[in-house]
Amino acid sequence: MTKARAPLSVRLDPALAEALDRHCEQTGLTRSHVVQQGVAQYLVVQTGPTLGSLAEAVLPVAPKQAARTSRPSRQRRFRDYVREKRRR
Repeated sequence: MTKARAPLSVRLDPALAEALDRHCEQTGLTRSHVVQQGVAQYLVVQTGPTLGSLAEAVLPVAPKQAARTSRPSRQRRFRDYVREKRRR
């Protein structure tokens, strides 16, 4: 559920725009990505990190597929319960 983002236009002085272009060529990142990361870092510095951003930085991202398969579904648990009860 990603919301559409509104476009943002930013004016950069020529030296900064050239430095941004060089950085993007060297790293393979897009200008948009670099600007988004810069704004995010600026906001963290200005407002302080949130608990969520600290957790993202420290904890590895758990794959959703592994989380689903680690525990049997409710339907499977009920089916196993009924089967076990019939065996008694």
